[in-house]
Amino acid sequence: MAGTALALITILVLIVTWMAIKRQAAAAEAQANAALTLTEVAEKQTKAAVDAAESARRQSDLLSSQIEQAVAPLLVAEPDDRPGFKNYKLVNRGPGVAFQIFYWNGGLDEKNRGIGIPVIPVQPSTLGPGNSVYLPIPPAWEAFTVRYKGIDREERWTIVYRDPLKGQEHVVRKGAQEFYLS
Repeated sequence: MAGTALALITILVLIVTWMAIKRQAAAAEAQANAALTLTEVAEKQTKAAVDAAESARRQSDLLSSQIEQAVAPLLVAEPDDRPGFKNYKLVNRGPGVAFQIFYWNGGLDEKNRGIGIPVIPVQPSTLGPGNSVYLPIPPAWEAFTVRYKGIDREERWTIVYRDPLKGQEHVVRKGAQEFYLS
């Protein structure tokens, strides 16, 4: 009888142990499912955060462009409107002030080569919107470049060609990039 009682107790312990193992397996499976769900939620949150950051960057770029357009000078060379003169009239057609205005013979490439081309300061060296100054450009110059800065401190260039088919090029440097506006 003691053997029967011991066998019954052993069977009872095994049943209780088996039920506990089954509950643990169900809990582990529930935890794994919850972890998968949390991983999916985290992936969606990460994608949403990346999308929000990209949207904020685009919005910042648009705002920066709007501010630049609101304060950017644009120097344009026009024919001299004074009788008997054949110079050029440099006019600020942009809404912002142009600072540190210089010019030289040739295009942007000549200045970048560093071959000792003289750089001529414009007087006055600052032109507000709608203001102009006359530049004495020698007849032998086929092209000349005007360099200036705006309130945003970005460098800008106007490259003027005597050949009317070439016209003018406008270049803006933003950081390390140069953008041609012509």
